[in-house]
Amino acid sequence: MGVITLFFASSFSTVMVNSSNNDVLNMGELFHYGLSPALLIIGLMLLLGRNASVETSKKLLLAYIIGTLVLMYVFFGVMANSELMNFSFSVAAPDMLMLGIALFGYFKAK
Repeated sequence: MGVITLFFASSFSTVMVNSSNNDVLNMGELFHYGLSPALLIIGLMLLLGRNASVETSKKLLLAYIIGTLVLMYVFFGVMANSELMNFSFSVAAPDMLMLGIALFGYFKAK
């Protein structure tokens, strides 16, 4: 997702931001450029940690789960109530899917 966000930041900003003001759209684009390295770091940590011990893997998943739960609060508690954002359930669907997979992996790990 980090790489996708990096290359399609402009497209994401026009979809997410409810404004025709170019400065506001530019801020949305810059936000996505700033967000993409964080998403890339998270993905790389999970990818590179897949050969770690079960205990370490569960800690990585737990960190991801906690961070994603905070993200869900921001999505549904803050962004959904903002007139400036075009927020819908479909925007959060990929994050919710990954959260479900992380929870499954966390609780099924032996």
